[in-house]
Amino acid sequence: MKDIIALILTLTLTGCSSEGTMPGDLETHAPTSKWFDIGYQEAASGNDIKEDTVLSEWYGEEDINRIAYLQGYAKGQTVLCKSENIIELAKAGKEYPASCNSVSNAEQLKQGWRQLVEK
Repeated sequence: MKDIIALILTLTLTGCSSEGTMPGDLETHAPTSKWFDIGYQEAASGNDIKEDTVLSEWYGEEDINRIAYLQGYAKGQTVLCKSENIIELAKAGKEYPASCNSVSNAEQLKQGWRQLVEK
């Protein structure tokens, strides 16, 4: 009987101590796909969203994971389309990034960029 209790206790403690992904960690540890990465790079580089036909031609694949591409694009927008990044682009004389045209605060970002460029 003691052996059974010891075994159950050991298994329970082992299960509790194993490393795993916590629910809050899913966003930071989620694996990305090729299409997520492509979308991310497009947005972070300031490019417009590409149509599937363009993506297919550029990457030589017929099957485009549009959902993953758009999720990556949105993530890239959150990285690039911050006021401090737009200010740096304006100070450097760079164009306003097309990928920031569709974010919720696009007008504010573009207006701030325009004011710095026109100085």
